[in-house]
Amino acid sequence: MPPLPPSTSHPSARLRPLSFLASAAMLVSGLAVSIAAPAQAANTTYYVDSVAGLDSNTGLSQAQPWKSLGKVNATTFGSGDRILLKAGSRWTGQLWPKGSGAAGSPIVIDSYDSGAKPRIDGAGAVADAVRLFNQEYWTIRNIEVTNTVPPTGTPGANLRDLRGIHVSGDNSQTLDGFVIDAVNVHDVTGQVNWIGGDTADNAPGINFKTGWDASKKTGGIVFDTTVPNIAAPPSTPTILNNAVIQNSTIANTSFAGISIKQYTGSDTGAVATGWGSRANAGDTKFKPHTNFVIRNNYITQAGTNYGCNGIYMTDVRGGTIERNIVDRAGTSGIETYFADNVTIQFNEVFGTTQKAGGADSNGIDTDKATTAQVVQYNYIHHNGDGILLCQFAFGDVKVRYNVITSNTRYQIYLHSDAAANANVYNNTIYNDASNYLIYGYGDSLASRYAITNNILYTTRANATLTTSPTITYSRNLYGGAALSVPAGDTGAKVGDPRFVSAPINAPWGTPATGPALAAAHELQVSATSPAVNAGTAVSGNGGRDYAGNPLYNGAADIGAFEQAGGTVPPDVTQHTFDALPTGTLASGTDGLTVSAAGGSVAVIEVPSASDKSVLLTRTTNTGSTSVSQTFATPLVGTVTVEANVMRQSAYVSGNDYFAIPYIRGANGLNAVSLAMTKNTIQAYSGSTLVTVGSYTPGRWYNLRIVISTASQTFDLYLDGALVLDNSTFRNALPGVAQIDFYANSSNYGSVVVDDIRTSVAP
Repeated sequence: MPPLPPSTSHPSARLRPLSFLASAAMLVSGLAVSIAAPAQAANTTYYVDSVAGLDSNTGLSQAQPWKSLGKVNATTFGSGDRILLKAGSRWTGQLWPKGSGAAGSPIVIDSYDSGAKPRIDGAGAVADAVRLFNQEYWTIRNIEVTNTVPPTGTPGANLRDLRGIHVSGDNSQTLDGFVIDAVNVHDVTGQVNWIGGDTADNAPGINFKTGWDASKKTGGIVFDTTVPNIAAPPSTPTILNNAVIQNSTIANTSFAGISIKQYTGSDTGAVATGWGSRANAGDTKFKPHTNFVIRNNYITQAGTNYGCNGIYMTDVRGGTIERNIVDRAGTSGIETYFADNVTIQFNEVFGTTQKAGGADSNGIDTDKATTAQVVQYNYIHHNGDGILLCQFAFGDVKVRYNVITSNTRYQIYLHSDAAANANVYNNTIYNDASNYLIYGYGDSLASRYAITNNILYTTRANATLTTSPTITYSRNLYGGAALSVPAGDTGAKVGDPRFVSAPINAPWGTPATGPALAAAHELQVSATSPAVNAGTAVSGNGGRDYAGNPLYNGAADIGAFEQAGGTVPPDVTQHTFDALPTGTLASGTDGLTVSAAGGSVAVIEVPSASDKSVLLTRTTNTGSTSVSQTFATPLVGTVTVEANVMRQSAYVSGNDYFAIPYIRGANGLNAVSLAMTKNTIQAYSGSTLVTVGSYTPGRWYNLRIVISTASQTFDLYLDGALVLDNSTFRNALPGVAQIDFYANSSNYGSVVVDDIRTSVAP
C-alpha cells in the first residue's frame, strides 16, 4: 500500500502559530532551548557529523558538516529540506529540529554514508529523544533512537516519563503528513501508567488509576496531543492526520512499542474536553486523529518486563495495522480503544504474556468503544488469549479468515458489553494448549456474537465452547477430541477437517523474514475435507481467504481457507473398489500392481455391496501378497497418502506383520513404513519402530501420511489425530515412487484395505 496522500482540506502555505516560538527561550525537560534560527532557502540539504563536524561549518556539504544536535535544534527548516546524519555518528541528548514542510515537500531526517544508523541517545535525561511539536510534513528515516535510565538495585525504579520518538502538539490545528520509516527504536525505560485499577497495587515504575491522559503514553514511538493549559483548554483540539509508521524495529520499550492517543481532559484540575473518549458511536465531542497506517514493523518486548502493548491505536478514525510482527509483548500485542474504522490484517502476533500488573495476555484486542473494526488474515499463536473481544460500552467488529492456534488460555475470549456485537466467521482455530476454545461468562454474554463457518479443532477433549441465547453458532466444523457441539448449530459438521499438516511446524516470523503468514498454510484442508462447500455465504466477506484465494469457489467453505478451483491438492490416484466386481483382483486393474503369491487378493463386499474393499490374505511362505501403486514419475512436494484399513481377527501367535503401507522411492528403499502387527499399529520414525496405537478386530482405522519431500519429514494421523509429528524418513526420499500394501515371509493372516487416495501439492 503506498503512503497516504497528504490532506487537501486546507492550503499548505497557511501560517500557523507556533507556541514554542512565543518567547526567547523555553524549558524542555529541564534544558534551555533557544529560539530557532531560520535556515537557508527551501530544498536545502544539511549534513551533520558527530565526529568530524563543526557547528561553525556551513553544514551544506559533506566536507562542511555541523557537529551538534544543538545546532540542528536551533535551526528552523523549510519544505523540501533534508537533514542528513552521518552513519556511525552518535549523539546524547534530544533531536528537535524546528519548522514544517509542505504537502508533497516534507522535511526529511535521514542518514548519509555507509555504516550503522546514526544514533540519538536520550540517556533518560530528556523526555523525548526525538521530538516534533506543532509541526507537520516530516519524514524521519534510517536513524537509531534510545532513551534509557540505567537500572538501579530496585526493579522498576528507573522507569520515567520517557519516549523514543514523540510527535505532539497543542495549537488547535490539524497537523498533517508524518512518515517514520526504517528506524530502530529500542530500550526506552518508560513508566507504566494504567487507566484504572487499584493504587494499592502500585509498584516502582508502575502506577494504577492514573486516568486517561496520564496513562499509556510512554514507549518507543508515541503520537499524541495536549493543550497549553489544562484548566482552560481551547475550544478546538489538535488533530494529527496522515501518519505512516513503517519498516521499523521497535524493541524493549515501555509502556508501548507504538502508541497513539488524543487528549480528553481527565487529570486532576483539568477541564474535560471529551476529545479522546466516546460516550456513544455518534459522540460529537469525540475528535480522533485520522488516517494512521502502521505496517511492516517488527515489535518485540521480549527483553523488558514493562512492555505492556506492542501497538496501542487509540483515538483514531481510519486506521490500518498490517504486516507487522509483534513478539512477546505484555498485555496485548495489538489493541484498539476509542477507535473507529480500523483494519488489522496480515499480522503475526505471538508470545504475549502478562507484564507489569496487566491482567491480559492477548494477541489482538478490540477494546472499549471501538466501531467498524475488522480483524482479518492474521496468524495469532502461542499467546495467553488469541483474540479478545472486549468492547466495553459499545462496539462492532468482524473477525474473519484468521488462523488462531496454540494459545494457552482462550482461543477467542468473549468479554464485551451488551451494546456491542461481533461477527466471527471463517476462522481456523487449532487448540492444542488449552481447555477452552471460545469462552465468555457473566454480563459479557449479554453481547451478541455470531460464530459462523469456523473450524473449531481441539486435541483436548471437551474444550469449552461457551453457549448463551446471545451466541449464535452456525455451520461450524467441530473436530479432533470429543467436543460438546452447541445445540443451536443445526448445520454443524463433526469430523476430521483433514488438515494438510497439523500442528504447524514451520518457523515463526523474524525481523529478516517478516510475518510467517505462510506457516499457517499447513492448516489448509484437503479437497476431501468435510469443510469444503459446507459453509454458508456471508455478504461483505472481503473477497478473499487467508491464502488469497477468491471467495467463493462453489459454496462457501468452512475455515480460513477456501479451496481454489476445487483442485488443491489434486488427487493423483483414488481407489474405492466400489465399481469393481467381487472376487479376485487382477494385476493392472485400475492401475494397481497385484501379487497373489503366498495367498490371495480379492475384492469383497465389506462394509457393503455398494462400498467394497480389498482383502489381502496370506497363507504360505511364498513371494509377496501385495497391492501397490507405482508412479513412473515420482511425486514431489507435499504428498498425502490416505487409506482405511481393518484387521478382521485378533492376533493369536506367530509372525503377524502387514504393511499398511510402505512408501518407497525410485531406488526401492523404504522411506515411510506403517504396519498392523500383533494388535498394534506401528510406524518407523527414522530408524526407530514406534507403536502409535492399538486396533480392535472388525473396526476401520483411517491412516493419513503427509510427506514433505522438501524437508524429508512426514506427519502421521490416526483417525484424524496426529500421532507422529515431523518424523524423519528411514531412507532419503527424493520422490514417492511406490505405495505398497503387503505381507511376505511367514506373516500369515489378512488385512482389509479401502479408499486409497494419493494427492500432491507443490
